Amino acid sequence: MFKTATEAADWIQGARYKGQKNGLENMRALLTALGNPQNQFRSVHIAGTNGKGSTAAYTESILRQAGYRTGMYTSPYLITYNERVQVMGKPIPDADLISLTSRIRQVTETLLEKNVFPTTFELGTALAFAYFAQQQVDFAVIEVGIGGRLDSTNVILPEISLVAAIGLDHTKILGDTVEAIAREKAGIFKPGVPCVVQDQQDSILQVFRETARERGCPLTIAPMPEILEESAYGTKFRLNGVDYETGLCGRHQLKNASLAICAMKELGVDQTAIRAGIARAKWPCRLEWVNGVLIDGAHNPQGARALRDYLESCFPGEKITLVTGMMRDKQMEACAAILAPLCKKVICTAVEESRAASPEELAEVYAREGAAVQAVAGVGNALEQAMAEDGIRVFAGSLYIAGAVRELLAGSECF
Repeated sequence: MFKTATEAADWIQGARYKGQKNGLENMRALLTALGNPQNQFRSVHIAGTNGKGSTAAYTESILRQAGYRTGMYTSPYLITYNERVQVMGKPIPDADLISLTSRIRQVTETLLEKNVFPTTFELGTALAFAYFAQQQVDFAVIEVGIGGRLDSTNVILPEISLVAAIGLDHTKILGDTVEAIAREKAGIFKPGVPCVVQDQQDSILQVFRETARERGCPLTIAPMPEILEESAYGTKFRLNGVDYETGLCGRHQLKNASLAICAMKELGVDQTAIRAGIARAKWPCRLEWVNGVLIDGAHNPQGARALRDYLESCFPGEKITLVTGMMRDKQMEACAAILAPLCKKVICTAVEESRAASPEELAEVYAREGAAVQAVAGVGNALEQAMAEDGIRVFAGSLYIAGAVRELLAGSECF
């Protein structure tokens, strides 16, 4: 029995050095030992390179507005592990995290004797499913971790499957072309289960069409909405003759909203609930303004381009100071090439994470792009340096950085 939520979360995350991925067999064995909690609620399954978290937030908000008791499983977290597993928009309480993880540990120790070694993500997914079953949710919105076909979440039989934007990320695992990555994401398609995908380049859509045809899945391509009114703090738009408003910033969010809207219409959710859910959706650290500072989790070229487009559209000619920290396994050079030309100054820092690039390492990348660069140890020190600058102050490059800055600015209460 764990004594604290921190101990429980540390045990789950510690498995990353011990667990062994074995397709979906470990996950199925773990869930069977727990009584198959994933079969006790309806679900929506969401994959994608970028936008799947925002799509999950829109979808959960709509379902809640429709009167359903909702669960949501996403990753990574910003401040506390509890954030990854939510019911009705609230993170799992410490007491439930402790009790359920203790139970999962007991089950895992039995599985270890049979040479089944669950991974960190498998343990976290099992926790989410067990909590949703315990809380008797009507619908759980489940975000894929990496890929789709072999992702730990791909043991569910959802009511509908969604795929957001596809880009190059996790290429060593998923493949080095967007078509190969799309094929892995389409691995969540189930025979007869409706699928809705975001409109994107033809070669990606062709992969989705082929997979849907092979598996007998009705396929819908969510169109790009018409922008009615755009500001730095939200957008009004029209989709299929209906007007909506969202407080999630950036034009890329309209595609995510369209994906959620089309999926919920496919499930027969009331239009009033859909409009209210889109308007009330929240998703921290995604083009979010906190105490006059813009925070964004952009960590790959696709996310960096969305951030650049937002800044160029809403703040043309403004002086921009970027505070950034990135994981070494991400595409630092590509992100720097996209963002550096916008910035009068770039402050490079790092969080305490083994994969993080050092401030000096990242500063060299931005210097090669011609940016005025400063390397600063510690996120708090970087925030202090940025607040001394005028103009627009932006924090981006990793959700770890975004979460750390949000906590410094707004405290630990994220939701």
